[in-house]
This record gives sequence, C-alpha cells and structure tokens, in this order.
Amino acid sequence: MINDTIAPKSKYSVPALEKTIAILEHLSKTGKGQSLSDLSQELGIPKTSAFSILQTLESHNLIRKNDNGQFQLGLKLYSLGMASLRNFNIKETLVPHLERLRDETHFTVHLCAYDKGETVCIEKIEGPGTIRFLSYVGERKLMNTTSVGKAICAYLPESELQLVISKGFNHLTPNSITNEHAFREHLKQIRQFGYAVDDEEGEIGVRCLGAPVFMEGGHLFGAVSVTTLKGNLPAQKFGEYGETVMRFAEKLSRSLGYSGPYPLAYA
Repeated sequence: MINDTIAPKSKYSVPALEKTIAILEHLSKTGKGQSLSDLSQELGIPKTSAFSILQTLESHNLIRKNDNGQFQLGLKLYSLGMASLRNFNIKETLVPHLERLRDETHFTVHLCAYDKGETVCIEKIEGPGTIRFLSYVGERKLMNTTSVGKAICAYLPESELQLVISKGFNHLTPNSITNEHAFREHLKQIRQFGYAVDDEEGEIGVRCLGAPVFMEGGHLFGAVSVTTLKGNLPAQKFGEYGETVMRFAEKLSRSLGYSGPYPLAYA
C-alpha cells in the first residue's frame, strides 16, 4: 500500500481532491492502465471512494477505459497540457536561469527539449567574446554526439532509448560514440556523475557539459548545457563545471514543477 503517494495534507487540503490528484499521477506512470482494485490497493484509497472518483473523471473525459476495462488517462488531459504549454512563458521563467549560468561560467548556454528521439534547441544564450557557435534555436540533432543528447538519453525509459538508437548514430569526429554497447556503457557513467560531457564528439576543438532537466512527475523535459572551446574547459575542470551545470539544471527543473531528488533516480 503506497500511502505516501498522496501528498501530505496542507492547512487547506481537500481530501477528495488529494485522492483524485494521486490517481491521475499514478495513472500517468502506468501506461498499460490500472484496474479499480489495483488503484485502491496501491494508493491506499477505499474502493468506494476510488470508484466515485474514477466515474467522475471518466464522465469529464479526463480518464478512459481501455479494451481490457482498465483505466488510463484521457485525451482531455492532453488538451489541457497543451494549453498549459502554450501559456508557459519560457522567456520569463527559464531564460533568467540560463543567463545566470552564462554569467557564472562565461560559456555559451543551450536549452534543448527532447522530441521523438532527437533534441530540439529551444533557447541559446551567447557567451561573452567574439566566438560564436553555429547552433541555432530550432535546430534538431541526433543525440549521441552532444552533451544535452547524452544527458537526456541517460534518463530515458528503455522504450524511448530504443527510439533514439533506431535513428542511428552520428559519426562527426574520431571521438563520436557510434556503437550501441559503448553508448549504453557511457550512459551508465553519466548517471554515476549526473552530467554528460561532449569531449570534441560533435566538433573538434569544442567541449560541452550538459545535465538533464525534469518536469513535474519526473518526466524528462530535456537538458541544459554549456559550450566553449577546448582550451577554456580543461578536463581537470569537468567536475567543477559539471556541478555548476547540474545546479542550474535543478533550478530549471524546479521551475518546471519537478519536486523530487535531483538528478532523478534511474529505474
């Protein structure tokens, strides 16, 4: 019985609403659906209460029954989520963190989202000086040669990682990792340290450090990275700057509603 799935009651807590939120969050993590009995047992909610909540949610298309009679999230939640995303102002919410990361490291900063086995650059903050990198907002990339891509891959569920691998590997420099076994072993190292290194894997003379960014519920949003010339980022400094990138990745995650431990424990 997972009673701690339901958040501790605050001063203004509404018990029925707390149970409803717990059910929706639980269903978001079980893609195959759950029966009334399973939900009642796993969440510690009496069957009568769970039944009433499920019937109400189903009547509003927030959940639905699949062919096996199990409950899954409904498409109305997708519509609500998309509306929330449209109203979410990246400039106001996330860019201040990116600018502070740039100011602290003096490197170029990228924020990339994960989308269907690739990364998409959604914000770029230029570093000081005259050096400009060719990356641009809207750029899509395969994930094996970038620090943001590898940081994301390290925390993807297996089904999504398989999608990444099915798209193939870029071989851009002699340092690019292009073998599935070697790539998976590399991801274990990333999970050990919490950040990823692009050590001239996408372009000779360029190094990047990236860390994952999570959303509410522990879902991956993408990753943030710093990019600079190799001479500005010696290998001895990877740990120091890696910790800095992780600190800001956590700030970004909190801004997106993630409240769990950082980085997320890998299942």
